[in-house]
Amino acid sequence: MKIGASTSCFYPLETEKALDKIIELGFGSCEIFFNSSCELDDSFTYEMKKRADSEGVQILSTHPFSSFIENTCIFGEYQRRYDDFIDLYKRHFHASAVLGADIAVIHGGLAVQKRDIPEEHYISRFRELVELGKVEGVRVCQENVVRFRSQSLDFLKRMRAQLGDDFNMVFDIKQAIRSGYDPFEIVEEMKDDIVHLHLSDNGAEGDCLPPGKGDFDFRRLFDTMEDAGYKGGAVIEIYSKGFEVYDELAQSRKYFEGIL
Repeated sequence: MKIGASTSCFYPLETEKALDKIIELGFGSCEIFFNSSCELDDSFTYEMKKRADSEGVQILSTHPFSSFIENTCIFGEYQRRYDDFIDLYKRHFHASAVLGADIAVIHGGLAVQKRDIPEEHYISRFRELVELGKVEGVRVCQENVVRFRSQSLDFLKRMRAQLGDDFNMVFDIKQAIRSGYDPFEIVEEMKDDIVHLHLSDNGAEGDCLPPGKGDFDFRRLFDTMEDAGYKGGAVIEIYSKGFEVYDELAQSRKYFEGIL
């Protein structure tokens, strides 16, 4: 299994500089977390792709900076607002394709709404995103995220039933824990639909630790996914606040080399 790192680990360092850090650390793959609309321009993404290719780094996935507006601007009920903002996602999926990433990560709508928005509406809007992704050869994937609809395993199962083969999932360990689940409860249920992994460790010191610094059973995770025929990759996604992210990622890379 390919183990990479997300540029989000270095936030608020500029995205291209974060990619350089990942390259310096010797990772062979990564996720690009965009942080502004100008980073979706071809001039920016072509340079990022050129830089990654020159160092043999594969960009597996992308994450939109606009996750914070998805609830109201994509999954909300106001059609005109959706019409205004959907082009941003078309640009995002195009940027993903330029980078060679076939996975785009979506947070979606909040679990608690001011208005009771029907689940059918959410699924319909997500299906529209999926179709826009297909135009660019990109799989639009639902990530499990605390405080969002996708925090619920039951919701993910219903979403899968509605979307069928168009349902693809990004599984995040820390988000599962923050949502009150044993991560393996979600993995066992959704393993055939998971196409990408966000890795972090957890233990007495917290739920978003660098891999190797907690108690999570990564060997069990990798064995479970491999037994299910998993062909996707995985990226370390931790937050820089509270530790020296460069050194911690270097240690985590060595940790995974020891168990893979």
